[in-house]
Amino acid sequence: MQCRAIILLTGMPGAGKSVFAEVARRSGFSVISLGDVIREEVRKRGLEPTLENALRVANELREKMGKEAVAKIALPKVLESCKSSCIVIVDGIRSIEEVETIKRGVSVKEYLIVAVHASPRTRFQRILNRGRQGDPRDFEEFKKRDFEELSWGLGAVIALADVILINEDTIEKFKLEVEKFLTMVYNKWCTSE
Repeated sequence: MQCRAIILLTGMPGAGKSVFAEVARRSGFSVISLGDVIREEVRKRGLEPTLENALRVANELREKMGKEAVAKIALPKVLESCKSSCIVIVDGIRSIEEVETIKRGVSVKEYLIVAVHASPRTRFQRILNRGRQGDPRDFEEFKKRDFEELSWGLGAVIALADVILINEDTIEKFKLEVEKFLTMVYNKWCTSE
């Protein structure tokens, strides 16, 4: 099977991108996480997996390689996934430059920017509950991370999204919405010649 479409997944921290990605993986979709690229780079440098180190490494990569740095690093994984998946999901797009890097680097029929949205208070509570290493521990740190990510161009990507999924309800309800959405795009792009 050859890749026909790429879903560029975006949203603020804690909005539900990881839930979307988890449902997609479980449904057999190929998912490449740009956040994993950063976490891998932090590990390679022998640094503690803290929010501070992740932000510093992400900024260093972007200063050295441009705003598209993380997408450039992930591009070989995206291309490899395209060999065996009809739809590849790139999770964690944070700038228009990353969108353009993927579009230039992978030739497919369809690109779709999907933004997952939730309010700041909802996102903060989810981040506290998930307890991922490197996540903000208080609201000030949470806001700092939000502004850092917005400085990379995340707001522009969200503003240009083709689809916005609102995630203010239960995780179960959001998972059902993601399943419905993925079934729709799979049927549209992968079941016809």
